[in-house]
Amino acid sequence: MNLKKITPKKNKAQAMVEFAIVLPMLLLLLYGLLEAGRLLFIYSTVVTASRQAVRYGSATGIGSGGTVPRYQDCAGIRAAAQRADFLNAFDDEDIIIAYDTGPGSSPAPNFCGGNPVTSLPATDTSFNPGNFNDRRLLVTIEGDYLPIVPRIVGFLERSVPNGNPIAAQSARTVLVSVSIPVTVVIPTWTASTPTFTPSPTPTDTPTPTNTPTPTNTPTPVFTNTPTRTPTITRTPTLTSTATATLTPTSILPTVPVCNNITHGPIVISGSTMSMTITNPNPYTITVLDVFVKWNSDKGHQTTDDKTLRLLNASLGGQFWSGNNPGPSASLNPVGQATIPTGSTTLVFTFHQSYDRPDNTEEILVNLANPGCQNDPIHATPQP
Repeated sequence: MNLKKITPKKNKAQAMVEFAIVLPMLLLLLYGLLEAGRLLFIYSTVVTASRQAVRYGSATGIGSGGTVPRYQDCAGIRAAAQRADFLNAFDDEDIIIAYDTGPGSSPAPNFCGGNPVTSLPATDTSFNPGNFNDRRLLVTIEGDYLPIVPRIVGFLERSVPNGNPIAAQSARTVLVSVSIPVTVVIPTWTASTPTFTPSPTPTDTPTPTNTPTPTNTPTPVFTNTPTRTPTITRTPTLTSTATATLTPTSILPTVPVCNNITHGPIVISGSTMSMTITNPNPYTITVLDVFVKWNSDKGHQTTDDKTLRLLNASLGGQFWSGNNPGPSASLNPVGQATIPTGSTTLVFTFHQSYDRPDNTEEILVNLANPGCQNDPIHATPQP
C-alpha cells in the first residue's frame, strides 16, 4: 500500500508577517548595543582625559606657552584633556582645574577659572607649590552622554544641564624638584715619613806594632803599620715605612653655577636614544651616574623579538657597555664621564631598532662636582 506524503507549502505572506514581527526587536537590540558602546566609550574618554590632563600639569618643565611651569599652564592642561576627547563629550568649560594640600583638604576654588568655570585664563600663577611634597593638582571633567534616539532610551541620558554628568577626577602630587644628596669622598693625603737609618760603623783600629828587633846592629825597625780599617758604611737605608700608596685622586673643583645647564628633547632614531646637553660655563662638569628608562619589552616591532637591550652609553666617548634588559638602568661611568663647555650628545645604543616609544622614556644625569649635586639634568618625553 503506497501512502502519499503530503508536505504543506509555506505561504510567503506568513514569512513576511513573521519578519515584520521580529524586525523591530532585532533593530532595538542592535540600537541598544550601539548606545551601550557609546556610553562606555564616553565614560572611558572622560576618565582618560582627566588622567592625561593631570599628568601634563604635574610633570616638570615649562608649559606649551613657554612662559610658566606646567602646573600654572591652564590652557595646556585643557589641551591635554581635549586630545583624548574623540566624541566631543565635553567642552573647555567642563574642565575644572584646582589644587589642594592632600587627601581630605579643600581645593582652591578660584584656580584656572574657578569651580564652576566662569572664565578660561591661559595661565594662573596663584598655584606655586615650591619644594613641598603635599601640593596636589586636581582635574575634574564632566562629560555629556546624549542618546541618538532619546525617546527610546531617554532614561540613559547623562548631561551637565540635567545635573547628572559623567564625571571623573584625577589628582597627582606636583614635585618641583627632588634633592639627591651625594656624598663626595675627599681623599686625605698621608705624607710618607722616610726614616733615615744610617749605620756608620767607622772602626778606626790603629794597631801600631812597634817590634824592636835587637840585632848586633841595632837597627830599630819600627813598623808603624796602623791598620786603619774604617769600614764607614754610611748606607742611609731610606726605609720609607709609610706604605701609603699615594694614588693622586683628583679632588673635583667646586662649581659656582650649575642650574644653567640645559638639555634638548629625548630623540629616538634607529637603534639609539639620545639627548643634547649644553654647558654654557667655562669649566667642565663631571658626571656621577646616569639613570635611563626605555620601552624594553615592546620597543621593537619589525621582528618576533620585541625586546630592547641596552648595549652601551656614550658622552663624547663610551663610558659604559654591557647587555641590560631594562626597563631601566643606573649606569656608573667606567673611568670618567664629563660634560665639556658647549653642546655634547648623550647617546644610548640598543641591540635592535627602537620602533615604538611609549612616553615612559626618562634620562636623569647626576653631577659630581660640589655645587652641582642638587642640580641634576632630568628629561622626560614632551606630550
